[in-house]
Amino acid sequence: MSVSGVKHYTREQIFSILRRINYPLANPDVLPEPTVETLRELQYRLRLKESREVDITAQGIYNRIVNQHRGGYCLSLNRLGFELLHGIGYTVQFTLARVCKPANYGDPLRIRGLTHRVSIIRFEDGSKYLFDIGFGNTSFYPIEMKEGAMVEFFGHKRRMIKAVHNQAEPEILGNPAKELWCLEEYMGEDKWAPCYVFSETQFYEVDCEVANFFSCFSPQSPFVSQFRCIQGTLDGKYYLLSGNEFKIRDASGTQERIVLEKEQDRLDVLAIYFGIVLTEDELKFHDQKLE
Repeated sequence: MSVSGVKHYTREQIFSILRRINYPLANPDVLPEPTVETLRELQYRLRLKESREVDITAQGIYNRIVNQHRGGYCLSLNRLGFELLHGIGYTVQFTLARVCKPANYGDPLRIRGLTHRVSIIRFEDGSKYLFDIGFGNTSFYPIEMKEGAMVEFFGHKRRMIKAVHNQAEPEILGNPAKELWCLEEYMGEDKWAPCYVFSETQFYEVDCEVANFFSCFSPQSPFVSQFRCIQGTLDGKYYLLSGNEFKIRDASGTQERIVLEKEQDRLDVLAIYFGIVLTEDELKFHDQKLE
């Protein structure tokens, strides 16, 4: 799907992204077919580093992720994914979702603002899939937008259900209740927790700019208050650096936790496990150093 006036990545840039994620091309000069299997492989390999990023223009994201080998959050990672899917030939539209994942299972549901970007792909048979490479540490595969659909990877499970906003009052204007798609995560012991809710409403890049401003500057944004970096690997392992804690979890659920005492320890973890060496300019703006 193409919108008039919107500049997308060139064919050369699409190939550069595919090389960046080591996508197995049968022919280095031919793009993969836009099938469900390709979609699955793309989301699997597009599990890149997460870090805070202000520039969410297409070229800014391309430069940061492809050229500088860095990452970003959903507004940048999922735009990169959107542009890649568009360039390969998928019928794709992005939308904005409301995060509602509780800090702890059983906490009161709190549906937040429209700050999470996701993509929706439609195939010729009418089926639709959610494509999201920017939410937490378990977004490995696309999931069909069908109530009850489930996807499992490395012990993680997610499913799709329908829900209604808990503050919705459509009767005020005489409208019916509007159902939303809700992505849930399995917590074990037959317990499911919501991740986020979304509709199939079309949004625009200017809407993402508003979400990006909140994410970058609001005191309520976790990207402002927390030092965080997440890296998923193709064998189901993930690394999580949050504040002064570094965790390694493998596909079996085994977790190793290390408390970092000095700033140099954290910089070493960034370099060894995430491939990130902060530049002098970045260190200048790093305001959460460990004492």
